[in-house]
Amino acid sequence: MRRRDFLKTMAAVSGAALATSCSQSGTRANGDSHRVLILAFDGIDPVILKSMIDSKRTPNLAKLAQSGSFARLRTSTPPHTPVAFSDIISGADASVHQIYDFIHRDVNPPNPNAVVRPYFSTAQATTPEHQQALSWGDWQLPLTGGETLLLRRGPAFWDDLIRAGIDTSIYYLPSNFPPADPGGRGKFRCISGMGTPDLLGSYGEFTLFSPDVPRQGRTVDGGRFARLMMHAHRGRSKLLGPPDFLRKDSTPVPLEAEIEVVRDPRAPIAKIAVSGQVILLNEGEWSDWVPIRFRSEIPGGTALGAIGAPTSIHGIARFLLKSVHPKLELYVSPINIDPLEPVNQISTPTKFAQQMAQRHGQFYTTGIPEDTKALSNGALSEDQFLEQSDLVVDERTRQFRGALEEFDRGCMFFYFGATDLVQHMFWRDRDTQHPGRVPEEVERYQSVVENVYLGIDQQVGEAMAALDSQDTLIVMSDHGFTSFRRGFNLNSWLAENGFIKLINPAIQGQGMLFANTDWSATRAYGMGLNGLYLNLEGRERHGTISKNAKQSMLGEICDKLMEFRDVNGAQVIESVAVVSDRFSGADPMIAPDLIVGYADGYRASWATVLGQMPRELIQDNMDRWSGTHLTAPDVVPGMLVSSRKVTSNDPSISDIAPTILQEFGLAPSSQMTGKPLFGNG
Repeated sequence: MRRRDFLKTMAAVSGAALATSCSQSGTRANGDSHRVLILAFDGIDPVILKSMIDSKRTPNLAKLAQSGSFARLRTSTPPHTPVAFSDIISGADASVHQIYDFIHRDVNPPNPNAVVRPYFSTAQATTPEHQQALSWGDWQLPLTGGETLLLRRGPAFWDDLIRAGIDTSIYYLPSNFPPADPGGRGKFRCISGMGTPDLLGSYGEFTLFSPDVPRQGRTVDGGRFARLMMHAHRGRSKLLGPPDFLRKDSTPVPLEAEIEVVRDPRAPIAKIAVSGQVILLNEGEWSDWVPIRFRSEIPGGTALGAIGAPTSIHGIARFLLKSVHPKLELYVSPINIDPLEPVNQISTPTKFAQQMAQRHGQFYTTGIPEDTKALSNGALSEDQFLEQSDLVVDERTRQFRGALEEFDRGCMFFYFGATDLVQHMFWRDRDTQHPGRVPEEVERYQSVVENVYLGIDQQVGEAMAALDSQDTLIVMSDHGFTSFRRGFNLNSWLAENGFIKLINPAIQGQGMLFANTDWSATRAYGMGLNGLYLNLEGRERHGTISKNAKQSMLGEICDKLMEFRDVNGAQVIESVAVVSDRFSGADPMIAPDLIVGYADGYRASWATVLGQMPRELIQDNMDRWSGTHLTAPDVVPGMLVSSRKVTSNDPSISDIAPTILQEFGLAPSSQMTGKPLFGNG
């Protein structure tokens, strides 16, 4: 089902939802059991939503707001999805959960030549210090394995619910991979969301097969272009998988799966064979999920497999036959963990993911399923990206409907992420001042963002129809949205102002991860999307700033950042938070020293994230990724529409957790700093 068909189908629900307005009895086994349903739509902006409510374009949300409340929610500092949902889950800020950005940095990386190493902030894979393995020649059979650690600290609201015997279901919440079993009297089910890797251990690596690719292929951020030449209408290539876990090589050797493509000499149709599966696609057609098996070339693999030793890894992918004639191009999605045979824990209990796949069909398990990198790098067109996003929405909607049917007691929290990713990619089409706006595309795509809001109104309508008058419905977003027109090169600014010393100024802008940095004379650096770190003695490997000089250095940087102006006189930085003042419990080994809050229209450049230093301080953003929320928190508040009246004068996303607990008569955890939104009524 595509987005336009979904909206037509769901339109019939709207009238029924308005009539019931959370008052139908449903089919619960226990009609007296109070239920709390939280629907989280990532990135829904309160300004846009309020406008659509007032114009009666979202009737279900309008009805819910009229009977309950509509409110803006103060978002996290900084307003990143992993940070914000850590606030939501824990009922506290980063002082407790210690998540400060999408990207954190390791100041003691294993490579002795490196000074800092970036890593995803909420989860980290570990390798045993003394791994046991059977070894022969170039091969090994591990007997012990590593594990993936959830780095979010502090409480989770469902811990208290489960201990109190309240059934709880959590669907796709960010900052919750791998999902842990809290233990307790209540039934707990959870499927992990943002932070869940693909089979390669990345956060989504597509492949585009095309004849217009060098023989050695081409790697880009988020994917790979691979060569596929057709001879007599037949072609072969390799789909790269994860590293061969049975090899000893210090340089990982990827496993491979051979792909064979045969096209019709005249018709726009082709047959694709991979891992023993054969699929037939028309030009422009998406496949269903295709199982892909990557087998190790370990000698005696058949015999090892016969005794139960793992010699292959299994994943799933979707194919899009982009074109057939005159050239054949084939897109392959990131290879997702197969929920029927998960190689990582993606659900609690483990069988929950399997049950979801058995009931609703295979589904995207990668934490960010919408392939924005493929769109930015030209592997998918705008229309093809929207089709791929529709596939995700279709899957989530089937699962949501199934979850509503099963929801007879307790708490359910269901997260939808497409709302965020579509806004990121199509914001420029609604922003007349965006430098990357393409006039020829505006008419076609300027309504894409508002169509997302129409879609959530229908999902809210289904929720309203499924609930009773004594139940509580909370519809919320973690942050809002604005335009990303100009990118600020924070490290370039630090270098120009003498806080970073370059080894060779003549090659500024070349290399990543501070490759041209003289750390012996560097005083500060930026990493991640809003973080700024001092090069502190005793913390960084080559620290230059003493603890006594820390506060004066922070003050100097803050003052200069706030004074900085764009070439047109516009303010670029709206706020700078001193982390030790803003977050009293900040772990100094994890937290940045400053969090830079950008003004409306500005954001850290992509170069800033991993320590690059272009010569320009500010650059126009010409990328399709044109919307943002990585600004100062006040620029992008979240929103809440609820079936109960909000009594708080300053509602915050950290109030969600204590509100849920209060709904079940439970006191907030001692670490929760948020307050119930609905008072004591």
